[in-house]
Amino acid sequence: MARRKGPDLTVAELESLLAQQKSRVTSLGKKRSQLQAELNSVENQLQSLQGPAASTPRTGKKTGRRGKRPKNAQSLASVVTGILGKSPKGLSLDDLTAQVINSGYKTKAKSFSNVVYQCVYNSKAIQRDKKSGAYRLKAAKT
Repeated sequence: MARRKGPDLTVAELESLLAQQKSRVTSLGKKRSQLQAELNSVENQLQSLQGPAASTPRTGKKTGRRGKRPKNAQSLASVVTGILGKSPKGLSLDDLTAQVINSGYKTKAKSFSNVVYQCVYNSKAIQRDKKSGAYRLKAAKT
């Protein structure tokens, strides 16, 4: 029997073609799941041979920041001036950095003492005592 196309097909022939297509889709779906199971097996074998570090290829590029930047209720400058306001003798940079962190200020900086130094250096309200090396608030002019 030769295949006819288009409007010349009867309903029975159309139903037969549709059944063939459904059968083919079903068999291809089964084949796909078998191949997927085989692929998963091969990947598991590779993973066990290579170890966990080899699963993620490294490109050598840094992708920028890691995670979100911490949000603080106050700026670093206001935290520093608040701490120095409570210490009339002043604080060294290390002590100031430790007190800022102990106050709950969140940071991800690798060298947070450098960040605190930049804050103190650029502040007009803070001075450094050259003899002791301590930072303190400038006296208010009246």
